[in-house]
Amino acid sequence: LEAFGNAKTLRNNNSSRFGKWIEVILDQRNQICGARITNYLLEKSRVVHQLSGERNYHIFYLMCAGCSPEQKAKYKITSPENFEYLSSTTAKIDGVDDADEFHQLT
Repeated sequence: LEAFGNAKTLRNNNSSRFGKWIEVILDQRNQICGARITNYLLEKSRVVHQLSGERNYHIFYLMCAGCSPEQKAKYKITSPENFEYLSSTTAKIDGVDDADEFHQLT
């Protein structure tokens, strides 16, 4: 599921944009008796803005490259350049085949 939470940044082609908060639950004697894990998205702003040389979350590019013609028609998917939130970013990552990555997800 990294495609949904990772993005290309200036420093890393597959940078994680999500995190976990672990809440430790203690009993009356201050001993661990449980825990809760909360998953959250670190950078919601990445959906609407990227720096030059970065790209949005991988899943958007994977879908543009890997969806079948029927899926593209059904979901109105074209190339990244046709989407406002993808058009100002780097669509390609050297050495990564977005269509192949998409097919590995399905």
